[in-house]
Amino acid sequence: MTGNATGKSMRIMLVEDHNPTRAEMRALIECQPDMTVVAEAETGEAALDRSLEFIPDVVVMDILLPGINGIETTRKILAKQPAIKVLALSNHFGDSLVQAIFGAGGLGYVRKNRALEELIPALRSVAAGKRYITQVSADPKP
Repeated sequence: MTGNATGKSMRIMLVEDHNPTRAEMRALIECQPDMTVVAEAETGEAALDRSLEFIPDVVVMDILLPGINGIETTRKILAKQPAIKVLALSNHFGDSLVQAIFGAGGLGYVRKNRALEELIPALRSVAAGKRYITQVSADPKP
C-alpha cells in the first residue's frame, strides 16, 4: 500500500550514478508506506531536468557525480525549485564537505556506509525542514 492515512506520500528523487547503490536505496524507500521514488538520475544534468519535471519533495543527491557535481546541482535545483529539500549522500565526510552542501541549500548529509541505518530517518528529518548530519563513529583521524 502506498501513501499514509491522508493519502499523501513523500515524493523522492534519487540522484546517484552507481546503479546498485541507487537500486538499494529505492528498495529501502519503497518499503516505507509513506514514501515513493518518483524519479531517478545518474548525472547532475539529468537531475536538473527531472527535478523540474517531477518536482519531488526530497532529492537524495550523491555529491560526486559525472559532469556537474552534487553540490552545484543542488544549488541549481534550489534556484529553480526552492521548496525541494536536498539530502546529500557521499562516501566522504568532512566539515568542509558538509558546509558546502549546507551552503548550497541542502538540509542533510549521510555517508553511504551509513545509508541502510540512516537514510529513512534522514529523509523524514529533511522533509520536515530539519537538518540531519550522519552519525560519525569515533574513528581516529589519520
